[in-house]
Amino acid sequence: MKNFTLLLITILSLPFGVGAQNNSKQEPHFEVNRIYPYITVTKDQLQSAQTLMDLNPRFKNSWVKTYLSVELLTMQQGKQKKTISKNEMLTTEQKHSIAMADEDTEISIKVRYLPDNNLQHNDPKEEPFSFTIQPDKDASYEGGLEKLNQYLLKEAITKIPEGTFTEYKLAAIKFTIDESGEVTNVHVFESCKNEQVDQLLLKTIQNMPCWQPASYKSGLTAKQEFALTVGNHENCMIYTLGTRRFY
Repeated sequence: MKNFTLLLITILSLPFGVGAQNNSKQEPHFEVNRIYPYITVTKDQLQSAQTLMDLNPRFKNSWVKTYLSVELLTMQQGKQKKTISKNEMLTTEQKHSIAMADEDTEISIKVRYLPDNNLQHNDPKEEPFSFTIQPDKDASYEGGLEKLNQYLLKEAITKIPEGTFTEYKLAAIKFTIDESGEVTNVHVFESCKNEQVDQLLLKTIQNMPCWQPASYKSGLTAKQEFALTVGNHENCMIYTLGTRRFY
């Protein structure tokens, strides 16, 4: 009886939940998101576009005192097509040129104008910008977000030492899904200040299975950029990536 009592006291004195402590590790928050170009234009937006501002909301008509020319360059069946207008309104020819542009090719616009200011010598300015038509379907991981998260958890996230992402630390790995669905151009955009963890994340993305590439309704495929971000998503570097959730 005495030995049983001593055994019971020993058991009760052990820390509660010892068996669960090994599974209580807090995994860092992680996301994979699409990186969007500076100017993003869809087919629907192009079809209804009437002015320069419809193509590029960042361009302000209030900057302009007098338009000199608006030059638009597109590729049609592999050949460059140039159309010119005299102000911010797109001409019928320019609208047709945009509608006939080859998919996944760059549309360039060059605006020449006199700025609206009070300077004595008001020299002409040139404002160029370009964009590609966004694919109808974004690139996607086979099996969707759930399978992608499972892969990242197994190959990288669960292997990250606890305490790596303290305070505002963030790691960001940029990569491209090319026209064949291959993972290319993988590189560290933002380091978590732990080289081993950076390399773990880098190799996990490099070894990731192929995706379904982005595509247009015509069947043409296109490349798209993405970023894996791990850690504190309030870090200001998040905003320099230009990401948006795509799932």
